[in-house]
Amino acid sequence: MKGYYDPVQSGTGLEVPTGRLSIEVKNMPEFRKLVEQAKQEADHLKKTIDQLQYFELNIDFSSGPTSSEP
Repeated sequence: MKGYYDPVQSGTGLEVPTGRLSIEVKNMPEFRKLVEQAKQEADHLKKTIDQLQYFELNIDFSSGPTSSEP
């Protein structure tokens, strides 16, 4: 990535600087691919969280002996 700042287009005095920053990016396809991958993983995580949120857990208690006891 390369970039530069052009002070000719910046403000003067006490005002907020309004210069222009130019950036050249050579690996945008890889960046976009990673963004898409992150979206897919986030969707998968959301589905898993939804399943956990609505998971029904049934626990039966008994005072008698279990089948594993002699």
